[in-house]
Amino acid sequence: MLAGITTVAAHSGEVSNSKHGTTLHRTARPAVYHHQQRRSDSKSCNGYGELCSKRFNEVAYATTHNSYAYGDNIAANQNKDIRQQLDDGIRGFMLDLYKLGSGTSNEPYLCHTSCTLLNGGKLVDALKDFKTFLDANKGEIVTIFIENGQPFSAAEMAKAFTDAGLEDYAFSPSDASSSRNSTDGSSGNDGFEWPSLADMIDAGKRLVVFTDSKADAAVPWILNEGSYAVQTSFAVEEGSTFDCNPLKQIQTLWVMNHFVFTNYTVLGFNFERPAPNSAGTVNTLNSIVDQSKLCSSAGHFANFVTVDYYDVGDAFKAVAKINGVDYKSTAVDTFPNDSKDDATSAAAISSTAVLLPAAVTVLFSAGSAFLW
Repeated sequence: MLAGITTVAAHSGEVSNSKHGTTLHRTARPAVYHHQQRRSDSKSCNGYGELCSKRFNEVAYATTHNSYAYGDNIAANQNKDIRQQLDDGIRGFMLDLYKLGSGTSNEPYLCHTSCTLLNGGKLVDALKDFKTFLDANKGEIVTIFIENGQPFSAAEMAKAFTDAGLEDYAFSPSDASSSRNSTDGSSGNDGFEWPSLADMIDAGKRLVVFTDSKADAAVPWILNEGSYAVQTSFAVEEGSTFDCNPLKQIQTLWVMNHFVFTNYTVLGFNFERPAPNSAGTVNTLNSIVDQSKLCSSAGHFANFVTVDYYDVGDAFKAVAKINGVDYKSTAVDTFPNDSKDDATSAAAISSTAVLLPAAVTVLFSAGSAFLW
């Protein structure tokens, strides 16, 4: 999110947050990266041996937009829950954080636009599933992008990761590059190099966490997204074409957003929502690869191929093609089938019909007219 990387040492010690009564303990164990001692291609890194020698920023990852927002809900972007996404091969996750409501604790919840509209539950509960997955799948690297809607402080976000047991997995840049975690995203790229997937796996640092706001050097493993990654447009209307134009300053990681919204009218109001009926055409091999070629022609590699309704279409095949490997299923069975939810039994919990009036009330009272 190691200047001529040989060693990256995690900070030791603790940070006290007196306002919230929390103390964050950081691991004192160093993470060591030796590029000369990479895994052989006979071993697997994110499902493919060929990816082991590639640096983190040289690999494409199947990524879900609003990963927690699934099910029978007007604001849902996915058909499957995070457990199923992990087992199916999704390796990048976008999570939106909100407070449950006024008068409640400052615990982060996964909500889309409003917790009244779509409540995906506590962040810490979802993170426990990531912990289970990483424990069981030693060759996998996962990335989380936090959209900090509340916003929460770095300490408040970190507490959820620590309580879920994920802190030891979290990747942190070296001391020499720590200035890149500046809150305004203005730090430069000089001297920074991502380690290879094999190096990260061997060091046990298999979780990369970005936030779009409130990064703090006191929590060096929650990285300021603007210092490391740039996104393409996330506001593409159904029927429009995709481009690869950066929204902000160009960085080494490229988030290629490949999803659309549709206009929807209810009770006389028009608003924008996810477009499930377009997934079959948007998520084709050619559509995704063609956008990645636009990035390539501009000198950029599409790292995080971000889609809605990932289970419809060819997202995994497209990511394999972008990575230059022959596609194969990398699905695993970490979680029992009866613990996974699909669109008919979602944690996001409410039917579209019931939520339509609520959607209108929430969106227009907030002066917002989009749900994607």
